[in-house]
Amino acid sequence: MAAILCPWCQSEIPVEEGQGPDKFCPVCDNEIDGYRTLRIGIDEEDEEDEEDGDSVGLVRAEDEEDLSWMQDDELQEKDEALIQFEEAVEELLDEQEVVPECPQCREYMLETGQQIVTAEQFQPRVSKLLASKGGKVLEAPFALTVYLCPSCFAVQHALSESGRDEIVRRMAEEKE
Repeated sequence: MAAILCPWCQSEIPVEEGQGPDKFCPVCDNEIDGYRTLRIGIDEEDEEDEEDGDSVGLVRAEDEEDLSWMQDDELQEKDEALIQFEEAVEELLDEQEVVPECPQCREYMLETGQQIVTAEQFQPRVSKLLASKGGKVLEAPFALTVYLCPSCFAVQHALSESGRDEIVRRMAEEKE
C-alpha cells in the first residue's frame, strides 16, 4: 500500500491499490499532484519494522552514512566574514537619512558617495517652457548621490539634495 504526503499540511494520505491518487488533499483541500508531491512507498518490510518499534521515522541507522552531508559543519554555520559584512551593512544603513530600495532585489541600498557631473560631461535638455533660465531643466555642475546594493551589488544614482532644491527653485520661478 502506497501513501502520499501532502506538501501543504504534511498529512499522509493512503492510496488504495488499483485506485489512482487523489488530486486534492482531503485535509486541507490543496492540490497534491503538482511538482512538489512526495510519494512514499511502504512495503511489507517497512511495516514489520514499524510494528517492532525498531524504526524511528523514515531514516534507519544504516542509512546514516548516506546522510553524512547533514552533519557537515560548513553547511550548518554561516561564514564569519559574511556575518561581519551583514553587521557592517546594518550599521551603515542606520547612519543614512535616505535609504532607497534596490529596484532589482528590493534590499536596502548603501549610500557610497557623490559623483560630480561637470559641464563637459553633461548636455542639458532645452525646453521652451523654461525660456527665462536658458531653457535648461538641470544645469551643470551638479552632484549625484551614488547608492550600492549590498545584496546584488547593483549601483543606482539619484540627484543630490542640493540639485533637487535647485530644480524646485527654477520651476517655481518660471511659473511666477
